[in-house]
Amino acid sequence: MSWLEISVTVDPEVAEHVAEIFNRYNPPGENGAGAVVEWHGFDPVGDVDHLVATVRAYVPDTPHGRERLRLIEEALGHLNLIRPVPEPTVRPLREEDWREAWKQHFKPLRVGRVLIVPAWIERVETRPSDVVVRLEPGMAFGTGLHPSTRLALRLLQQFVLPDQRVLDVGTGSGILAIAAARLGAREVLATDIDPLAVQAARENVHRNAVAPRVHVHEGSLPADVPPFDLVVVNILHHVILNLLDQGLWQLVQPGGCLILSGIVLPHETEILLAVSARGGQIRERVQEDDWVGLAVVREEAR
Repeated sequence: MSWLEISVTVDPEVAEHVAEIFNRYNPPGENGAGAVVEWHGFDPVGDVDHLVATVRAYVPDTPHGRERLRLIEEALGHLNLIRPVPEPTVRPLREEDWREAWKQHFKPLRVGRVLIVPAWIERVETRPSDVVVRLEPGMAFGTGLHPSTRLALRLLQQFVLPDQRVLDVGTGSGILAIAAARLGAREVLATDIDPLAVQAARENVHRNAVAPRVHVHEGSLPADVPPFDLVVVNILHHVILNLLDQGLWQLVQPGGCLILSGIVLPHETEILLAVSARGGQIRERVQEDDWVGLAVVREEAR
């Protein structure tokens, strides 16, 4: 398929608003690819020098796709009246060209014990305790470059226990589901509403030889399943709130853990109130720049 790539580089606090516009008019799973955020100025060692974000979306190069593009450009113009947003760049792109573009900036990245390695790199130096995850992201979110993914990985390393059942909602490339399996989870169910993400996640699951334990399904919250020991959700805050209203909390067994990431500081209180109202106790909080990750424990039934 041929695509039109629209991209805009903004300050980190504006990136969420731009990504929301891209996803609103070009929804993942409706013959479109969800917004991808690339962070620049990030040093894996931990030094940050004027962090900025390039937000990209991929619109089908069809009459319907070009109408989506027009709506996105119009919405960005409205956002520019409130926050500075430069003119977006639009260019035609084949899917194979998109895959090659990733290779220019996607390098091995360490997050605690987890070492994220691009699939096209054959050899990489590892430590005996490393949990290696090899990824070919495809048109799916989740390379470890985004702070919210790194926060989720940090929390997974604290809370995944051997023999647990884990649910990963909005799996993207499958990075968190694969990491959970590699950290010892007995069974992982990964879901995503975007068929492109489902395809990428399934390929990565096989690439990492965890297919017997990780199952990827198209959709959102699973139905008619027993609750899980651990549930991880790395999505924007308003989607987390919607999922809580739709039954996410009931998928965490009493005494189990819910890991939430993708939360920016201004919306943290809203998330805290939502989980506290359901009996959740904050067990761990991690932060990177303006992004927050939370580990919430569901109280045991009395």
